[in-house]
Amino acid sequence: MIQIMTTISSIKLENKIISEIVVLSAQKKFTINSTLFYEGQIPIVAYLLVEGCIQLFKNNKIKKTLKPGSLIGLNELLTHSPAKLGAIVQAESTICFLDKSTIFEIIKEDNSPLATLLSEENK
Repeated sequence: MIQIMTTISSIKLENKIISEIVVLSAQKKFTINSTLFYEGQIPIVAYLLVEGCIQLFKNNKIKKTLKPGSLIGLNELLTHSPAKLGAIVQAESTICFLDKSTIFEIIKEDNSPLATLLSEENK
């Protein structure tokens, strides 16, 4: 269920976890293709793709296309490290933005599926 790339990690989330996040975070629907972040940028939020797609790129070449349920930038956000790839969200996509305080709020909840997933990923 967890997808990890050598240059940036993308976590594929289950519907239960997505529902938990959508309630707690701001969402935005993109009407045009837009850059989420650039190579080398230190993200200030993590991104959950609710619908549509995100393309990860390096040196102007597409490396991977993500589908709904993908969470990216979480490790970079929590470790304050630069992104090794850039990301472009495609038109008609919806993204949830997760800042650190929202992530910690989700993790603090008892029996949080996201907290369980993150603790398993960090073993």
